[in-house]
Amino acid sequence: MRRLMATFLVLALVGTALAQPGPGGPGGRQPRGMGGWGMGFGMGGGFGLLMMPEVQRELGITEQQLQQIGQLMMQQREQMQALMPQMRDATPEQRQKMMEQATQKWDEGISKILQPGQKSRLRELQLQAEGAMALRRSDVAKELKLSEEQQKKIQEIGTQYQQKQMQLFQQGRGPGADWQALGQQMQQLRQQMDKEILAVLTAEQQEQWKKMQGKPFQFPRMMPGMGPGMRPGRPGGGPGGPAGGGGPREL
Repeated sequence: MRRLMATFLVLALVGTALAQPGPGGPGGRQPRGMGGWGMGFGMGGGFGLLMMPEVQRELGITEQQLQQIGQLMMQQREQMQALMPQMRDATPEQRQKMMEQATQKWDEGISKILQPGQKSRLRELQLQAEGAMALRRSDVAKELKLSEEQQKKIQEIGTQYQQKQMQLFQQGRGPGADWQALGQQMQQLRQQMDKEILAVLTAEQQEQWKKMQGKPFQFPRMMPGMGPGMRPGRPGGGPGGPAGGGGPREL
C-alpha cells in the first residue's frame, strides 16, 4: 500500500511542478491535463480516479485488474522518477513532449487492462471530474470540433482562473487554515470558470459535452485544490479527511 501511494505522489508532484508557469510566463503551454483543476487526475486514463474505491466499484474493477493496475503504476513511477531530472532542465515544450509520451504509455497500458465498457465509463468520469477545464485538452477539443478561436478563448479563461485558484489557495493555507471555507471558495471559483468556458460553446456543442460525460457520478469529498484520489488521511473524517469508503483498496 505504501509503495502504491508513493507512486501516486510522484506523479502528482510532477504534475504540480509542470503546472507552474514556465519561462514564457503564466500563459505558457502546459502538458495536457496538468495544472489547475485537472491536477491529480489528468495523467491520461484517469490515474487519480483509479485510486478511488468508489470509482473502482463504479467500474466493476476485479481483483485481478487491481493487481495489474498496481503493477502498471509501479512502472509509471519508475519512468517518472527517471524523467524528473531531465524535466528540471528542459524547456516547457520539451517537458510537454515528455509528459505526452508518458501519458501515451499509461493509456496503452490501461487499455490492455480495462474492458471497453470500463474504459468508456472511466473517461466519462474523468471528464466529470475535470469539469470544463477538460475542454483545454486536444482530444476533447477535437471531439467537440472547437474552432481555433474557441480554443484560444478557453485557454485564456482557464489560465486566468488557475492563477486565481493558486492565489486563493496560498492565502488560505497554513496553520489554523479553515479548509471548509476554502473549499467553498474554491468550489465557487470553479463554478464561475465552468460557466464562462461553457458560454464559449455553441448550443449544439454544449449538448454534446453533456452527453460525453455520461451518467452523473457523485465523487467523495476532496480537499480544496486537489483532484479525486488526493484525499489526505486526517483522522475523524474532518474536512479533507476520508470520505465514502476511506482509502484505496489494497493493490
